[in-house]
Amino acid sequence: MLSRQVKRPIFSGGLDSRLLQAWHVELLRNAKTERMYFAYDTKDDFEPLVYAGRLLRNGGIKDSSGHKLKCYVLVGFPSDTLEKAEKRLHDTWLAGFWPYAMLYRNDSGETAEEWRKFQRTWTRPQIVYHKLRELTGKQDRYL
Repeated sequence: MLSRQVKRPIFSGGLDSRLLQAWHVELLRNAKTERMYFAYDTKDDFEPLVYAGRLLRNGGIKDSSGHKLKCYVLVGFPSDTLEKAEKRLHDTWLAGFWPYAMLYRNDSGETAEEWRKFQRTWTRPQIVYHKLRELTGKQDRYL
């Protein structure tokens, strides 16, 4: 059905990298999907995210523009640090996804100012691009 639509689909609600299989990739490619979003909320999400990146790439869905495959990365949760968060964002890029920092809020909806600043930085594409170039250097993009 999606491949017959005039507008290309955007999966902004997120796709679960743990459930992604090769036949999904074929359907997504045939539907000429415009954008796909994934999530990296816990450390257990990382390996499935790397696997999904490989599966998508091997299935012909590449993120050469930096804006087709995206990933929300949770930052600022209890026990998180700015350094750990930046590493997760960078690792997300290396796995083949454009990272977007998503800010953790406690039960009262509060966050620390340093995390709000960090999150703003990691949601602005031009800034993210320069940070990733800085962090990546000559490192291979995909894990």
